Amino acid sequence: MDTAGKPITCRAAVVWEVGQPYSIETVQVAVPRKGEVRIRMTSTGVCHSDLHVKDGMDKSWVFPSVLGHEGAGLIESVGEGVTSVKPGDTVVLVFEAYCGECRTCKDPRTNFCEKQPRDNFQMDGTTRITCNGEILTQMSSISTFSEYTVTSEINVTKVSSQANPNTLCLAGCCIPTGYGAAMKEAKVPPGSTCAVWGLGGVGMCVLMGCRDSGASKVIGIDTNSKKFELAKTFGATEFLNPKEVSDVPQKLAELTDGGVDFCFVSVGHVPAMEQAFNSSHPQWGKTVVIGLADKGETMRAGVWELLFGRQLVGTFYGSYKARLDIPQLVDKVIEGQIQLNELITHRMPLEKINEAFNMLKTGESLRAIIDFDMLY
Repeated sequence: MDTAGKPITCRAAVVWEVGQPYSIETVQVAVPRKGEVRIRMTSTGVCHSDLHVKDGMDKSWVFPSVLGHEGAGLIESVGEGVTSVKPGDTVVLVFEAYCGECRTCKDPRTNFCEKQPRDNFQMDGTTRITCNGEILTQMSSISTFSEYTVTSEINVTKVSSQANPNTLCLAGCCIPTGYGAAMKEAKVPPGSTCAVWGLGGVGMCVLMGCRDSGASKVIGIDTNSKKFELAKTFGATEFLNPKEVSDVPQKLAELTDGGVDFCFVSVGHVPAMEQAFNSSHPQWGKTVVIGLADKGETMRAGVWELLFGRQLVGTFYGSYKARLDIPQLVDKVIEGQIQLNELITHRMPLEKINEAFNMLKTGESLRAIIDFDMLY
């Protein structure tokens, strides 16, 4: 491409200070260095994780910053030594790298990579996006809220060119996080009973994972009953609004002959996590925590309950090694098994990113995405 080897000037949504709205700015995106790639972004998701960061969940976050951790695009150019992708390839960006060489990448018990930067810069401690010479930190080293971005080769995964890159962003977080919670972390056996707290995008993907695992009963739980009808299309068989029930664990015990086999919590709400744990079957129930809460928050799980058989685990990125597993999930999207398009309730241009996040906060959108090819 004629932009290869040259800095690119483009638009990005910048957060200048904690708690401030996104500001659409003209930024400069550098040439990829050794082992790096530059991507023309085609779509990015609007996710609660970005909202948490913008509003100060992580007190150590360095602003100004280009957020965004869920995205897809086309490789524009590559740096020296890059072999896994080439210009024109369709890729999904992954916020947890996979180098395949470090101790944790080689260990099947985790999906963390020791080479993934934890300071929102690139591996060399610098950034590839600036605005009028001012450094902008890059969320998870990828920054998907920019028309172009640079990241490490090990933070992208090549997927089928048959996938639509203008909607594919949800394969970068929403789909693996929810679907993997059921399929990879819980490994739900056929015939199991499941309950899912929070029917946002991730929760709907948990429903699909429970359905595809062969669960006999999948109970969707949300304070917004308007979501229930749509949840049926993703696999929910029954529903419960916590506002309408005086004792949720007792009600679920009645519905599942003593307690739910697998409880999933896709919201970052500690009382919901505790409620789910207490709703799981007393002898073998397993609760999987997915949603983010503020750093340092804790939840209560009774020691006797744990001794008697209840289990409590968390999952990050659906427990997938994302760079390896996302291509197979994208194939399921292409085949229609994973209903990506049905998850998307709003497609918007970059200029409307603040509006998209407002809809996320109010619950107006199930999942909104930014389509970079849409004109304002």
